[in-house]
This record gives sequence, structure tokens and C-alpha cells, in this order.
Amino acid sequence: MKIFMIVGMIMMSAMADAQTIRIIGPDSRQPDLRWQVVNDTVMGGQSSSRFERNGAEVRFSGFLNTDGGGFASLRSERLNADLAPVTLIRLRVKGDGRRYSVRLYAQGERLSYQHSFSTVADEWRLLELNIRDFYATWRGRRFDRPPLAAEEIIGVGLILADGLDGPFEIALDRLEFDTALAQQASIQPR
Repeated sequence: MKIFMIVGMIMMSAMADAQTIRIIGPDSRQPDLRWQVVNDTVMGGQSSSRFERNGAEVRFSGFLNTDGGGFASLRSERLNADLAPVTLIRLRVKGDGRRYSVRLYAQGERLSYQHSFSTVADEWRLLELNIRDFYATWRGRRFDRPPLAAEEIIGVGLILADGLDGPFEIALDRLEFDTALAQQASIQPR
């Protein structure tokens, strides 16, 4: 009887892992995914940012300037993954105490869907964000739109637009889409 329980647990664990689509981190399904920095300079702002890879980790940093804009963002190229079955996005981040947002981009849409989260300076946090809780936004304005369907997601990104001038830095060592909450305790965004 014990052996059947162990085999069953292993099979369930393997099935759960099969639904995880890792974009950043060890065993990423898209290790060569390219990223693009888009700052408020596209509209006359003065913010600056950069990103760098350190192994499987991605670090996004720079200086936010609210004079004439006030945002810095990082966007992925088109994702090559079937996200239809997923229900959440999981990230492991180490921030600087500022409030960031994850952005999801949909096929054929000019707007994005976003969900904000707080960071704690120099502390790694595991965040799990339900895709249905993301809201539509365009140029900083919120729109009343139906929830985003996972199968429509074609890209992902980060944005900092917290209205505070100054340096910023956030590191991600895991970004993945999944169908269930992690086995370990997670910290939900505020």
C-alpha cells in the first residue's frame, strides 16, 4: 500500500511539473528569450534603465525620473509557448522596496494587462499572481475589460511607475506560468 502511495505522489508531482512553463530560471523553456527596454524617453521623459543576465537570473535596474514621464519597463519578445492551460504566473524576485508591476501582452491588443506587487529591499520573495486578477491598462490608465484569457498571452514584462524619482533595481531568478499554487508557502502581493 505504501509503495502505491509513493508512486502516486511521484506521478502527481511529475504531472504538476509538466504544466509549469518556465521563462526565466533553471531549465527555462526559452533560455535565449530576448528582452527590450522601453522607457518614458519614447514620449520625452528622462528615465533610464538596463537589464543584464547573470546565468539564469535577469536584473533590471536604472533611474526613474518623473519629469516628463516616470516609467521604465522591460518586455520580452514573443513567447513561444502554449499558455492555454495556465492560471497563474509565479516569480521569485529580490527588489529594492519599490512597487513594480508584471505586464502581460495579448495578441492583437495595444493595451497590456498588469498586476502590481511590492518588494522588500534585498529580500527574495516568491509571488504567485492569478492571471484573472490582472487588469487592462494603456498609458497609465485603467480600462474596464474582461479578464485576460491565458491562451491570448504572447509576451510578459515588468514596469516601474511608482511616481518616485531615484535609482531602482530588481532581480528575477524565476518567472514561470503554472496551473497550481506552489507546494511551498508563497507571499501574496499587497
